[in-house]
Amino acid sequence: MDKTLLYQLTETSEFMMSFVIVTKNNNCIVIDGGREEDMPLLKEYVGSRHISAWILTHPHSDHISGIMSEIKKNNLADFDVEKIYYNFPPISLMDKTEDVPDVKYYVSEFNDVLVEFVNETEPLIKNISHIVKQGESIQIDECKIDFIFTFHDGIYSNMMNDASLVFKVNAPNKSVLFLGDLGPDGGDILFRESRHLLKSDIVQMAHHGHMNVGMEVYAAVMPEACLWCCPEWLYNEAEVPNYLSDVEKLRRMKRIRMYGTAVTRGWMELLGVKKHYVTKDGTQCIEI
Repeated sequence: MDKTLLYQLTETSEFMMSFVIVTKNNNCIVIDGGREEDMPLLKEYVGSRHISAWILTHPHSDHISGIMSEIKKNNLADFDVEKIYYNFPPISLMDKTEDVPDVKYYVSEFNDVLVEFVNETEPLIKNISHIVKQGESIQIDECKIDFIFTFHDGIYSNMMNDASLVFKVNAPNKSVLFLGDLGPDGGDILFRESRHLLKSDIVQMAHHGHMNVGMEVYAAVMPEACLWCCPEWLYNEAEVPNYLSDVEKLRRMKRIRMYGTAVTRGWMELLGVKKHYVTKDGTQCIEI
């Protein structure tokens, strides 16, 4: 193969996130993968290729319960995986109540998949797992991956999303910035620490394009194209959907700076972005 290809896999389960990069040497980089029901589609695009790096952005079920199901089923026997990269919050923080605006929600975030991952999944992959450090870089064939942001303790209102790995894939023709599900608070830290590192040709829209980082992050990226992991309803979401209309509730949860996808799409229009790859339209293939 003489091209580097990025596949943005369409959702088998709603608003999941799954990407496969195929290098010129016919190796793979997998990002997240979605839920258990998304694994057949992932296997179709990975095929028998060697997975040099499987990157997990953060511990939410729509991102990593698929790989967890494969590990529990047969310890990833259906995939040829060299290394799994991640940096998740420690479950010891689950008992924290100080500075946590909504303890019930906070605990539920740990119980989504992180407790299961740490107790049941992580021991099975310890020989191939790597805890990513901010500032670390890895080289996979012609692709250089720079990890720009990792888990920061002290962000408790939207903890798991704000623990998302942010990394840039520098390929021969394009650079692609992955933001995971980073929210407003994590986005603020990312911008303050690393805005000089964000410029990229393509950006994966944080948290499916809603309730996500601020426009200043995207303005630092200045992308020419956007990757949206969105079904139809989410891509066409209002600026303030019903579930974000209770201002007092959002204020109590310290999640006031959260808006629907229409706001983010407006930002992209102002930034002059012309190309949008959306999972609602099926699996996308992009030469990078």
